[in-house]
Amino acid sequence: MREIKHISVNGVHIAYMILGDKKIDIVIEMGLGSTIGEWWQFAKKLSKDHTVLLYERAGYGMSEIYNKERTPKNIADELYGLLEQLEHEEKVTLVAHSQGGLYAQQFARLYPHLVKALVLIDPLSANDDGFKTLLTEVEYKRSGVDKSRSFKLGYILSKLHLGYVIKKVMKSAPPFYYYHDFSEEETNYILNALTKPKFYQTAMEEYRLAHSEKYILPLRDKKDFPDLPIYLVTHTSERAIKETMEFGGMDEEGAKKVEDIWQNLMKAYLTFTSKSSFVQAKKSSHYIHLTEPELIYHLIEKAFEEK
Repeated sequence: MREIKHISVNGVHIAYMILGDKKIDIVIEMGLGSTIGEWWQFAKKLSKDHTVLLYERAGYGMSEIYNKERTPKNIADELYGLLEQLEHEEKVTLVAHSQGGLYAQQFARLYPHLVKALVLIDPLSANDDGFKTLLTEVEYKRSGVDKSRSFKLGYILSKLHLGYVIKKVMKSAPPFYYYHDFSEEETNYILNALTKPKFYQTAMEEYRLAHSEKYILPLRDKKDFPDLPIYLVTHTSERAIKETMEFGGMDEEGAKKVEDIWQNLMKAYLTFTSKSSFVQAKKSSHYIHLTEPELIYHLIEKAFEEK
């Protein structure tokens, strides 16, 4: 991964890679707590036919931490500032995973003239707090929806310089739980990022503000969303139910309830535009880009084929 470069956006150094030899036509907006190491193989394969921008949001990986609030709008503005300095096609396709989907939605609202299409992979919904209202307190705690506790624990361990403990635990956690073919370089890159306090500071702030009524309320309004193509892919329900039961200790009925809410929240994106399509992965949980990358490549090609 020697192609990693840095560029200043609003006075903060942002780490990025460009894979391909033409103008950028695809931008990858990664999920909460993701780094270049997780996505490098995916982007490299995609670059055979496209030129891909893979970047780390401020505070992750090799990017500097930024003291500006990590709101969806600020994050979208930072991506705009990055693209302004790089050679790209008039319109780019945003490939966004998990919480990155919320940021891609925000970017499309602010800069519709720069967006060709959105490919959303298990995207976070602006109505994600629906879990709290539709689940009991016990169900919510066991659902695994709330990510803040694990990030707080990671922050404490990193501040205590217990990176070796973090690395040991994370070797069997996502993304490694779903994918075992990372190179040694990629593995070290991901694990080293997880030992830094700034990583957890950033993740906690992003998570908190992605669930703040003040900042996400505008992202619920479908009327203001531009009529852009949306290609939505969601995880396999059977696998998600099994994992909720296994890791959360929920019974099957509760796990199915969580899964129904999750799928309905994601499918709401299909109502944002008249140009939407949906496919459900057949053998993947949340990290579809690692377990069924060909499915996402197919959706991306479909986005480029349609006018």
